[in-house]
Amino acid sequence: MENLRFSVPEILSLLGVAQCSYLLVYMLFRSGSVKSIFLPVAYFLVMAGAFAFDFGRGSVAPLIPGFMIWEWALWFMGPPLSVLLILQILQLPNMPPLRHFAVLLLLPVAFMLSHVLTGEGDATEFSAWLVVTGLVAGLLSMASIWAQRKRLSSLKQEKAGRDRYWLIMTLVFMNLCFLGLMLLSLTFGEVAEQMVLVRTLLGLGFVYVSGTSLFRIYPQAVLLIQRGEKRADPTPLDTELAVKIKELIDIQKIYQEPTCSRATLARELNVPEGTLSRVINAQFGKSVPQLLNERRVEDAKRLLAETEAAVKVIAEEVGFSSLASFNRVFKDMTGESPSGFRAIQPNNNTKNN
Repeated sequence: MENLRFSVPEILSLLGVAQCSYLLVYMLFRSGSVKSIFLPVAYFLVMAGAFAFDFGRGSVAPLIPGFMIWEWALWFMGPPLSVLLILQILQLPNMPPLRHFAVLLLLPVAFMLSHVLTGEGDATEFSAWLVVTGLVAGLLSMASIWAQRKRLSSLKQEKAGRDRYWLIMTLVFMNLCFLGLMLLSLTFGEVAEQMVLVRTLLGLGFVYVSGTSLFRIYPQAVLLIQRGEKRADPTPLDTELAVKIKELIDIQKIYQEPTCSRATLARELNVPEGTLSRVINAQFGKSVPQLLNERRVEDAKRLLAETEAAVKVIAEEVGFSSLASFNRVFKDMTGESPSGFRAIQPNNNTKNN
């Protein structure tokens, strides 16, 4: 026991294993559903494995065949698993559609490509190619988040969704930092051990920050949503309120008033704002701001396609209080600016605004 000594990197790696283990236990006891925590559990199991392999670099590496490959796979599996975790956070408590799990195939492809590119090269060359192809796989994984930008924007606008939005941003940022560090390790190969230490520190920070967010958001959000799913069918009063909401929106077009908000609708219907939000979420599957802005954008699309009115005039006509907010919301929902949308309409002969 006198000769038992741990280096600073080994101590930090053990701390990482302990953090991940604590997170796993917490998630298992607080989630209320095995299905809802499958991805976060898989994610922190992989992270725990990565820390464990870092801990064993000096002592058990010679005893495990392909140690370097396993270590590489565990660290670079982080970005693809992060993408799946982000998708689940976006649509709690449901799992992402099966097609999204294709991102997990990027890492085996990266491994095979490294073999092809190395040929008969030595282990050092193979290791370098693993990092290169792993970087490409990680960047492609993270790039797939771009397709979810509209949902992210909608989540940010929801008061109840902002915590989840910032959790997602944390996951994206920390993964990009990891990939950037791996890129630096190729440039400064002579300080590889120091890079491993920095990687461990980054992993610890990532686990701590994301874990803290998960403690506050993930299990509670899952439980709240699941409880909502178990509620009985809408009451007659809820159904009657939904009809009134639809009349205000579809017939009276109250959303065209720039001052229209959740408070406005609640006053018009003489109900508490919380009741209004609950019924709109249950009956329309949207938040109040989403519902109002979607109707405004639909009206704006029609006016842009059918009239020559200036964009600013259309923004005011459909209920936006400023041109800037109109441009932002329109682009978030359609992927085009109002002027760009107008330009691509069939038989467009409108003038530039």
